[in-house]
This record gives sequence, structure tokens and C-alpha cells, in this order.
Amino acid sequence: MEAGIQILQNAEAAKMYKDLIIQLNKDFLRAGLSEQFGEDLAAEALMRNLTGSLYTTLVSDFEVYLNLLYVIDVSESKIKNLPQQEVHELVFAVSELILEREFVKVSFKNRSE
Repeated sequence: MEAGIQILQNAEAAKMYKDLIIQLNKDFLRAGLSEQFGEDLAAEALMRNLTGSLYTTLVSDFEVYLNLLYVIDVSESKIKNLPQQEVHELVFAVSELILEREFVKVSFKNRSE
């Protein structure tokens, strides 16, 4: 969870926190998930809400979970390289990968504008 918070703090420092949340919301919608994250959420609350949403999706609809990872473009090799762990630990690790990828996307987008 700490790595996810660090990514969010880096996004705040780079003035891209709101853009990251907008991108996250857009990708959730594209994956067919109605979960949306408020742009005014603190980093800890965003991380908590993201992991909660991932946990629910993972245990209730694995296909939608996989589609979300595909839409966000989380590296398949990074997912495969995660150690064997309990589901609640896995969603923290996947949340960090999602935030990492979303931050790369918004960084690239902001650089090219």
C-alpha cells in the first residue's frame, strides 16, 4: 500500500493527481465498471477505495477484473511475477501496478501537450 501512496504523492507533486483520477475513472468506465473516484479524495482514501473495488471485482466477476487490467494496460509480465499471496494482499499489489500505469499515462499525455 505504501508504494501506491508514494505514486499518488508523486502525482500530487507533479500536479497530475487530478489527471490520474480522471484517467482511472475513464478506464473503469471503459472496462464496464461503474465505480468512480472523487477528484478530491486524499491519497489514502483513493488507495483504500481502489483496493476495495478491485477486491470486489476480483471475487465477484473475474472476467471484468481481467478486462480492467487489459483496458488499463497493466503489464501481464508484472502480474505474473507477483508472488503467491492471499487475495487481499494481491489486490494491494495490483492496485499499485494500476496506479503506476495510470501515472505513466498521464505523465506521457501531459508531456506531449
